[in-house]
Amino acid sequence: MPFQTQKHTYEKEFALPRHKVWELLSNTDHLNRVIGLFPVQPGPVQILPDAIYHDLTAKVAGVVSMSWHEYPFQWTQNERYSVVREYLGGPLKRFYGGIVLEDAATVLADGSKATRVRLFAEFTPAHALGVIAIPMMGVSSMRKTLTYLYDCVSLKTQNKDYMLPQPKSKYEVNHNALNGLLDKLSQIIADERMICCFREHLTFSGDDEVVDMRPYRLASSWKVRDREQTLRMFLYATQLGITNLTWNLICPNCRVSKSKTDSLSQLQPQYHCDFCGIDYTVSFDRYVELCFSVHSSIRQARKQLYCIGGPMITPHIIAQTDIAAGRDTELIYPNVTDRLRLRVLRANHVMKLAEGKSSEQAFVAGMPDSSEELEFHYDGSQWLSNQACAAAPGTRLRLSNQSESHIIVVLEKSEWEDITVTAAKVTAMHEFRSLFSSEVLAPGQQVGIENVTLLFSDLQGSTAFYETVGDAHAYGQVRKHFDFLTEWVTHNQGTIVKTIGDAIMAVFVDQENAVKAALDIQLHVDEFNRMHPSVAPMVIKMGLYSGPAIAVNSNDILDYFGRTVNMASRAQGLSRGEDIVIGSECMEREGVQAILKAHPVHVEPFEQKLKGIEGMVPLIRVRLRHNGNALEEIAVTSNE
Repeated sequence: MPFQTQKHTYEKEFALPRHKVWELLSNTDHLNRVIGLFPVQPGPVQILPDAIYHDLTAKVAGVVSMSWHEYPFQWTQNERYSVVREYLGGPLKRFYGGIVLEDAATVLADGSKATRVRLFAEFTPAHALGVIAIPMMGVSSMRKTLTYLYDCVSLKTQNKDYMLPQPKSKYEVNHNALNGLLDKLSQIIADERMICCFREHLTFSGDDEVVDMRPYRLASSWKVRDREQTLRMFLYATQLGITNLTWNLICPNCRVSKSKTDSLSQLQPQYHCDFCGIDYTVSFDRYVELCFSVHSSIRQARKQLYCIGGPMITPHIIAQTDIAAGRDTELIYPNVTDRLRLRVLRANHVMKLAEGKSSEQAFVAGMPDSSEELEFHYDGSQWLSNQACAAAPGTRLRLSNQSESHIIVVLEKSEWEDITVTAAKVTAMHEFRSLFSSEVLAPGQQVGIENVTLLFSDLQGSTAFYETVGDAHAYGQVRKHFDFLTEWVTHNQGTIVKTIGDAIMAVFVDQENAVKAALDIQLHVDEFNRMHPSVAPMVIKMGLYSGPAIAVNSNDILDYFGRTVNMASRAQGLSRGEDIVIGSECMEREGVQAILKAHPVHVEPFEQKLKGIEGMVPLIRVRLRHNGNALEEIAVTSNE
């Protein structure tokens, strides 16, 4: 005789806004640690015509083995999530459970509303032992989840809402070593509060939080204004032996780390994502992320998996739902500013959704306006719609699965969130290249970068300069000029890749920073000449260009090759001195336009045939004019 399913529900109000409660409860990997569940071992993904699931195993109390099929979580961000597990032996036969969040009537001090939390669970016992185990383990976990939220409220009242409740009251930390090294770090990074947060984090946070630390994420949590300072802190902490660095390889579809390596030289050209069913090529500016873990001499920490599919693992996904073959489902377009898209997991077929008209009446008393509806049909190879795919907040998205298989559909942000310290970003930092000069690719290895900005500079009339002032004096002046260039390149978040005679090659992740660095150099070169007088003053020629490139190991430094490098070098060759030649596409960026408008410059568009490049190339000359020692202010213009 089958045992009846037991249904349990808990409902409580918490003095936290709904987005914060979602952030806490959707981080199921950490939550499961705190409420006393067990680490899991993932097996293969099973793809069947009527189901998709993961094979998982765990050992209860480290002794009793359990295995089950875990179906993908289904959720709507800030509202609800649920999961189904079907067990292959043991006390339980099936589990279905999750959360539902709603705004409460209570208004908090910051003007937001408290949150009504409903926990629900359905436990189906496999035999009599399961009937006994459900209240002891399953229902107990639900009560511990409520306790977890109460602890979060307590941390908030202590102004420590950047911390999470932990499964342990304390961890074994080598305090003498940590304190001594942090004292040294504070002499380099003059931010007492940030270092205090760092000390707290390494001392009191769980193993999952001190392994694979993400500097930008922590900067946001700690409310650090300059997140680049947080990244610099981690780099110097690694040099001092507080942390180690690792390179995580991110899947381009699910955007989850699939592998890691301790050195760039160990990167492989391709990696595989089992869940997405794809092989992908490494890309420096998207798929290689720098993370940090606490050094074993400070604290022994081991990262184990407690959940493989919770919503916080893929925070870019707004909603995830399954649709059986021949069935429909409905999603509500959320009130967000991000560009969204529909995607079928594994098949990775995408339907981009254009931003629709905004509607102040889109939500009435928390309910969407049902008058607007878009229909999308999936036939197994593509999305089909006979309507304009523009959705306003509250629009109902009716999704129809007309294929022959069960599918998982996500509504996700099209653009990647800017919280990742990519390899392209960090290898363009002066501190990284100075502190970790051995971090290079393996000889012969090439890694693509989708977009990077290269800047070249050279001295005008350098041969005549050497003839005029003599070799010794000229060499000294050139070395000082390299220091001058390094100062402004570094100040604008770039780094010098190499020097070539009297020239330099510098790299930047952002075009805006490259333009700002070039302007700063040209604006301050007169000051340099006054501080380092010579018979012949320095006149600097500059050119920069943005686009894809290839990162390689060249003479044990991380170097760049490709068309963009050639274009930047050719642009510098067209410079006449006291100017900057840039690619015309750079001028299309609002950030670059704002920088130029803030400076006394004159902009001259022109076209030029470049050696080895087909056709005429549109370029921009940015000129700075001098009147004695003062700049003559000229508005940004274009020769139209």
